[in-house]
Amino acid sequence: MPDRSDLPSSARDIAEPAPRATTWIPPAAGACRSEDLRLFLGMPGEPAVARIAREEEAKRICACCGVLLECRAAALADGAEPTGVRGGLAPEEQRAIARRRRRRGSRRSAGR
Repeated sequence: MPDRSDLPSSARDIAEPAPRATTWIPPAAGACRSEDLRLFLGMPGEPAVARIAREEEAKRICACCGVLLECRAAALADGAEPTGVRGGLAPEEQRAIARRRRRRGSRRSAGR
């Protein structure tokens, strides 16, 4: 793992999220049910090249899933997992959507 001691603690937290147990349970009708779930979950500290390849493969499976939108809505409601793909979205994509929603919400409340 790279030394990040030169970064402020808040930057270290963003750069290397602490591993935590996933709470994700694949949907009963999900295309992922018949796949190795390690493809969707990933691992903290996974090399970037391996992570990107794994996420792209997981997204291809999600793209054909009949419950993609329901799974995506649940993933966004639960908050981003530190690793893995849910609802066809990587954690960075889940966080970006959450940030946009928060900004939209704060602009709406500020305009009242």
